[in-house]
Amino acid sequence: MTLQGEELAALFARLMRVASQEPLDTRVLLATCAESGRRVYGARGAIVQYAPLSCPDISTEGTGSALRTLAADAVAWKEGPGCDARSSGAALIDVDVTTRPARVRWPSWAPRALALGFGRVTALPLKSTDDLAFGALVLLGPPEATMDEKALASARCLAETAAHALALRRQAFESRVLAAQLQTALSSRVVIEQAKGMLAVRQGLTLDDAFGCLRRHARTHRRKVTDLAREVTEGRDDIPPR
Repeated sequence: MTLQGEELAALFARLMRVASQEPLDTRVLLATCAESGRRVYGARGAIVQYAPLSCPDISTEGTGSALRTLAADAVAWKEGPGCDARSSGAALIDVDVTTRPARVRWPSWAPRALALGFGRVTALPLKSTDDLAFGALVLLGPPEATMDEKALASARCLAETAAHALALRRQAFESRVLAAQLQTALSSRVVIEQAKGMLAVRQGLTLDDAFGCLRRHARTHRRKVTDLAREVTEGRDDIPPR
């Protein structure tokens, strides 16, 4: 049964609430996406594939242990509606898995889905703002459960919301990584500048000559300049005069 407007709004709100939690557990977010997909029109099951554009690994999640296994196996087989939707960026709408074309197209995936009681599948790509697919939402139902236009519209809306939530979280993660890298670089630069000043005073050198001395000593002893500089500032390494 297709959810009504208020129920859909509550479902989408929960999805965005999970996406905004700190610290983020990506698997929890994917599980929420899958469960939201299942509930959108009363599907019997749902699967999510997620492959950030900057990451070669593909994460999967499903409603129930059988679908979680099928989701992981589909990635290993490199087949199935989720893989097709993610790689092509095109939706597969209400495909009858019981037909010969479906079994030929997905020789490993289709028999497993049928054995689990799924006979129809809709796969919607999850896309970034520049229209590149980085995942897929797969909705599964029994052979007799065709998808109507209202349910399809709700599913598309959910897929867009899920894609937005995943993209925002990925951007936030990358921003934190970049900030940490910049902080590390800044901290390293501060330590090196301190070590240069100390060497310059101790040995009567210019700052440039002090840095040259620090760098040569590090190269000679196969050390990182930053590590050596930190030892100099802590009085644990006395670099001999030039």
